[in-house]
Order: sequence, then C-alpha cells, then structure tokens
Amino acid sequence: MEKSQIVNYWDKRAGSFGENKQAELESKHALTWINEINQIAPIYKDMKILDIGTGAGFLAILCTQHGGAVTGIDLSPEMIEHAKANAQHFKQNIDFKIMDAENLNFEDETFDIVISRNVTWLLPDTKGAYKEWLRVLKPQGKLINIDADYGKDSFESYESIGSNHAHDTLGKDMLAESEAIKQSISINHQPRPQYDIQILKELGFNHIHFDEGVYHRIYNEKDAFYNPTPIFLISVTK
Repeated sequence: MEKSQIVNYWDKRAGSFGENKQAELESKHALTWINEINQIAPIYKDMKILDIGTGAGFLAILCTQHGGAVTGIDLSPEMIEHAKANAQHFKQNIDFKIMDAENLNFEDETFDIVISRNVTWLLPDTKGAYKEWLRVLKPQGKLINIDADYGKDSFESYESIGSNHAHDTLGKDMLAESEAIKQSISINHQPRPQYDIQILKELGFNHIHFDEGVYHRIYNEKDAFYNPTPIFLISVTK
C-alpha cells in the first residue's frame, strides 16, 4: 500500500481523532501517561523532545504542559492542523511539521527524548525508522516507543467494544480500511515486541527496557480511551 493511501485515511479521521485527543488530554489518562514518561526520562524545562507521528498532538501537548520544548511531526496534513488547533486550545506553543517518520529532516543528535505512540505499526521500514529516530537523539538521550502487536487482532472487531468508545463512531467502512492498511504493512505479520527488540539489537543497542505492565497501569478500565490490544513500551538509552 502506498503511503499516500495511509495519509488519506488519517486525513479522513483527523476531525474525530482531534476531538478524542482533546478529551483524553482533559481526562485522568493524561496524568497517567506523563507519570509513565517521567519514570523513564523526567521532563525538565526546555528539554528538547520530538513526538513522532504526533497525530492530533496528544503527547506533544502533554510534554509541553510539563515544560518540554516539543516538536511534533506527522505525515497527515489534516492531523497537523488538528494538532495545532488542540495546542491553541490548551494554550501551548509547539512546533508542528508535516514530515515522514522514516525520513527526518533534523540534524544528528538534536533531541533529548524521541517519543512515539501507536506509530510503528504504520511504518513499512521498521529498521530504517528506528535508525532515524536514534540518529536524531543526543548521546544519553531516551527513545520511548509505545505500540502494540496490532497484527494479532482485527480492527473490525473493535466495533464491539462499546458505544462510549472512540472506535464505535468510525463505522464499518473506516474500520475495514484501517484493517486493510494494517495487513499491508510487514511489521504487523511479525511477533511484537520481539521483532522491535531484535531490530534495536541489530542496530547496536543492547540496553533496552521493555515494559508490558504499562498496559494495565494505563487501561485499567474500559473507558472511551481504552485500547483493546495490549500496548507495550520500549525505551532505549543512546
């Protein structure tokens, strides 16, 4: 599947996605997420942070609220527009750019933290992406990647979660399109996070922190932000 088709899908979802992320930032989930990040890399004033695949700006806004100097990138122009609107809503100054997560337009060793959430499953070149993310990280900087083994589940079954869930508003066509995109990307046919850890080791990184418990700490109830597929967190110190 071409990247343009993936971008088109997320452009179509940007409106409802933007509303959902604004609501998540106003929920108790926001504090839980920032606590998880601070456990790995405590955010300090003007800390340089890159949010990969920022979507509607959830992590970018959250990290800025806690003092970080954040750049958020996404390949979807519509998502970037909604990220900007959400940042304005929360009165946060964030540098949002349209950019490919696999080809970063930044100098080497620019950021203290590189973070992503629910992004790697959408990237055709997993190894290339990880290599780029680590390239722009400063020595002793932290890469934090939150994702899930979405290949094991069908997005079309998400419709049965409940009427208060964000996916319930998507409808069958959008869920089917999302499932088709997922099936077209090779990482979703690999066991995860074992596949990610193997790639990071191939890139020369052995100090890899893996946390499955984050799923139970974040999603301890089936609310509007509940993720039916268990997420994991991988962090690497450069």
